[in-house]
Amino acid sequence: MTPIVPNPPIPTAADARTMSALAKEFTAARRRLDQSRQTGDGLPSLTATANQLQSLGLLINYLTDEVLFRIAEPGPRTPQQRRAVGILATVTTPAARAVEYLAEAHGQLGFLHQYAEGPATPIRIEMRNSAVDVIHDRLDEARASLQDASDALNLEADRSGALVSRAAAARGRTTVRNAPTASSVPPEAAPPPPGVGPVRVNGR
Repeated sequence: MTPIVPNPPIPTAADARTMSALAKEFTAARRRLDQSRQTGDGLPSLTATANQLQSLGLLINYLTDEVLFRIAEPGPRTPQQRRAVGILATVTTPAARAVEYLAEAHGQLGFLHQYAEGPATPIRIEMRNSAVDVIHDRLDEARASLQDASDALNLEADRSGALVSRAAAARGRTTVRNAPTASSVPPEAAPPPPGVGPVRVNGR
């Protein structure tokens, strides 16, 4: 859980964009997990969980790359920079938990795959039902962890956006004649998302 810091520094626009992009990746991972469970028995395939574990591993690599990139730069750190490092490092915890829970579900799916064929003896039926219960529990926990990671990143990114919105509103009340409007200024391009699907993320 993220420690409560009174009046934490507002993240820079660049850090807010990075966090927002990462939050979208965690949200996308959660949605992929939900979609993989839309089957008759609500169980994802072994292929789906293997792919999802790979994607989450790449996403965690991206998180740690962002931390390493920031702490490797020489010189003193501003409170904003330290805050960004702290948030990115903290989010690694729910991300790693999601991997742990998903890996447990993946292992149980492997167990079901191993004994998919054969006589339906009472012992096998009991073992299968137990494995299915564990899978559903772990997938629910993985989903919640992915949501926690996304929420934490969005919360921090939104703090920057709220400040920018208030500053823009204040500027709008004091603009002079013929000043450029917001629509006439090209928006700053957001960085590309980590791209944790089939394309491997490049670290810094």
